[in-house]
Amino acid sequence: MRFSFLQGFNQGVDNILRIQALTFKTQNQLSAQKKILTPADDPVASARIIQIEQQQSQIEQYVKNIGLVDDRLSLEETQLKGATNILLRMKEIAVQSGNGTLSMVERQALAQEVSLRLDELVDLANTRDANNEYVFSGFKGDIKPFEKNTAGNYDYLGDNGQRVVNVASSTTIAISDSGKDIFVDIPSVQNNAFSELNSTNTGTATVSTPLITDQANFDAASYPNDFVVAFNAGTNNYDVFTRAAYESAGAASFSVANTGSPVTIDAEASAGLGWQMTVSGTPAGGDTFFVKSTNKQSLMTTIGKLEEGLRTLTDSTADKAVLTQLLNDTLDNISVASEHISQATARIGARHNALDSVRDLHEGVKLINQGVLADIRDLDYTEAISRLNAETFVLEAAQQSFSKLTQISLFNFLR
Repeated sequence: MRFSFLQGFNQGVDNILRIQALTFKTQNQLSAQKKILTPADDPVASARIIQIEQQQSQIEQYVKNIGLVDDRLSLEETQLKGATNILLRMKEIAVQSGNGTLSMVERQALAQEVSLRLDELVDLANTRDANNEYVFSGFKGDIKPFEKNTAGNYDYLGDNGQRVVNVASSTTIAISDSGKDIFVDIPSVQNNAFSELNSTNTGTATVSTPLITDQANFDAASYPNDFVVAFNAGTNNYDVFTRAAYESAGAASFSVANTGSPVTIDAEASAGLGWQMTVSGTPAGGDTFFVKSTNKQSLMTTIGKLEEGLRTLTDSTADKAVLTQLLNDTLDNISVASEHISQATARIGARHNALDSVRDLHEGVKLINQGVLADIRDLDYTEAISRLNAETFVLEAAQQSFSKLTQISLFNFLR
């Protein structure tokens, strides 16, 4: 087979270019610190690298979520600890108020502190997080959870939702608790009542939190009924109905005329119903107020009742008996509320533990993935440098031999 000069020339050039390409690839691998530069180098390994990198990115997001959840739960835990401290102080005041030597004026001084502590508790319950969202509003993070209504009670405006965040592919952690669950729906040691204004009232009157003046009578004659206080044309004339009687145009439980101002509605003295409340301001004819029976009592109501009793109950024998019952009930309800908050705090602690466990799991998977990536993608520098030296040597040899061959010509021997 004949081998022309042109064929030899082209083959030499091809060999040099091929070796140069190998040398350049090795140099690029050293510069990039990777042995796979393009998917074409190893399609299977490249697909595996993409899969692992996506998993690593997802894990990084989960770890960020864990940090956010951890911060949110720590904030909630701090606020519940603050609420516990307030309850401890309320217990101290209730015990101190039970001292029979204290006068009404001295009790009223304690009532001022109770009022301030109640404001502090409401501030805690209306806490916002770093994103300016309310912590205890459930799903309604933009809604202030607790607002004081015209009756002087605190309404919960959030919902019962509990927001959750994914911290792993199949694991979610709750980042909030409903304020209704923590601060409102607290089992009471005795049946209670709370008051509301009718939203259609036209007068300026407000009502206090009802005081249970005779628990036995309240349990027997009032609970679980709701009551309606309806003012007649004479602003201080009123009738008290059960809710069922009022809606069916039935007879009133009792009626009172010309009571003066403020109006003290004493359902114990009038009908043996076991409760009492005060109407301040000027009610208009047709205004109605509601007293609702419940077997639960919010923290705000417990503290509000204590403040109301310390501020309004006199040194009379009858009022002192009511005060004694109020203080005993307050101490019992504070104990229940403290346990209720302790359980909520324990649930938060359990979530912290779960976060730590999931975080450790993610860190372990990240380390394993990094090892797999190192095996697939990272460059063996010793092998690469040795290969570059060999490729450089071969390239130089090819270049030198090509230079010699291109100088061989028949005309060089015809001189």
